Amino acid sequence: MRRVLLIAYYFPPMGLSGVQRMAKFARYLPDYGWEPIVLTVRPGGYFAYDETLLAEVEAAGVSIHRTCSLDPTRLFRDRRPVPLPAESIRRRWSRLNGWLFIPDNKIGWLPPAVWSGLRLLRRRSIDAIFASAPPATALLIGALLHRWSGRPLVLDYRDDWLENPRQIYPTRWHRQLHARLEQWTLRHAACVTTINPHLQQAIARRMPPGGPSVHVIPHGFDPADFETVAPEPRTDRRLRLLYSGVFYDAQQPDDFLRALARWLAEQPEARAHVEAVFVGLVPPHTPALIEQLGLQDVATLRGYLPHREAVAALRAADVLWMTVGEQPGAAGISTSKLFEYIGTCKPILALIPDGVGRQVLAEYGAAYLTPPHDVETIVQALKRLYEDWKSGRLPIGNASVVARYDRRRLAGQLAALLEATLQATCESA
Repeated sequence: MRRVLLIAYYFPPMGLSGVQRMAKFARYLPDYGWEPIVLTVRPGGYFAYDETLLAEVEAAGVSIHRTCSLDPTRLFRDRRPVPLPAESIRRRWSRLNGWLFIPDNKIGWLPPAVWSGLRLLRRRSIDAIFASAPPATALLIGALLHRWSGRPLVLDYRDDWLENPRQIYPTRWHRQLHARLEQWTLRHAACVTTINPHLQQAIARRMPPGGPSVHVIPHGFDPADFETVAPEPRTDRRLRLLYSGVFYDAQQPDDFLRALARWLAEQPEARAHVEAVFVGLVPPHTPALIEQLGLQDVATLRGYLPHREAVAALRAADVLWMTVGEQPGAAGISTSKLFEYIGTCKPILALIPDGVGRQVLAEYGAAYLTPPHDVETIVQALKRLYEDWKSGRLPIGNASVVARYDRRRLAGQLAALLEATLQATCESA
C-alpha cells in the first residue's frame, strides 16, 4: 500500500463543514490502496467541536500527527468553543489579520508543521504529499516539504487563494506578495485539485508557465452517514424547512426570515403548518430579528449538533434551504453544505446567484431557486413549496446526479490522481 501525507489545519475534533473533505479522504483512501498519514494541529479555540467525527477517523485506523501552532486561536484554551462573532467584528479582524499575517493568521503553524513533516518523511515510506487550503499556510508547508524531500506534491484548493472574496488586502503590496507566494507554491506542485470548474479556470489562468494541470474533485457526501443514521422521530405534521451549518460573510439568514414573516402575514392559515429549524451557528443578531419579525412560534434555533445528529435532522426535514449572498466571487462558491443536502435527495430551497452552485442545483432537479436577497421572490418560492407539500408533490433529487458526489467515489478519484502523479514523477526522474 502506498502512503500519502495529508496536510490539513482543519481536522477533527474540529467541527463544521471545513473538516469534512479531508476527514472523508482519510477514511476512504485505504479502499484504493493509499494509506493516509495526517499532519494537523492540536486544536485551540474554535467555533465547534465534534468528537464523533474524530472517532470515525480513528476507527478507520488513520495515523494522525498533531503539532503545536503559534496562531491567534492559542489565545483560547484547548478545545474551547468560542462564539461566532458579529459580521462587523469579523470583518475588522480580517482586515487586521490582513495587515499582520501573510498569507493568513495560521502562519505560526508553519515551523512546527514543517519540522514534524520532515520527521515523518524520514521515518515513514511516504510516496506523495497532499496539502489542502484554507489556510494557504498549509500549501506553503506542502511546498517546503516537497522541496526538501522530493516527494510529489498535490495542492488542494477548497477556496481560491488570490481571488477569494473573503480575503482582504490592505494595500496593493499585500496582494502582490500573496501573488508571488502563490506562484512560488504552484511551481513546486506536480498537480492541483479544486472543488469546481470556476475555481479550476481561475487557478489555471494564474498558473506559471509549465505549471501543473488543475483537476476538479468536488465536495460530496458520505452515503454511510445516511445509511447508518435514522431520521429524527417526528410526531407533528408541519412543513419543516431546515438550515444546517454556519452563517458568515454575505451568507446571512435575514432575507429568508423576512420572506417567511411576509408570507405568513399574507397567508396566516399556513402558520400552524410550517416551522423553520436552524441546526448550527447563527449570527448574534438572529434571535433578536426572529423576535422582531414575530417568528418565535415558527423558528427554532437548535445550535451546533454533532455530525450524526445533524444528519438525523437533515433526514427528518421536508425541505432544506441554503443561501450564497451576492458579492464579488459568489459565482465560484459551491459550499460543502450543498452536497450534504444533495445526499438526502430532498428538495432544496436555494437563495443563490448565478454560478456553479446554481448549475449543480439545476442538474439535481429538486430545487427551488431564487436570487439571494429578493424577498418577494423568496416569498413566492415559499408559497410554491407549501402548495407542493400539501399536495404531496415535493420533488426528489436526480439519483444519477446524487451518485456523482459520493465521498467514496471521490476518494477513488483522488487515489487515481495520486497514482498518476507518482508515475509521472518516476518517469521524469
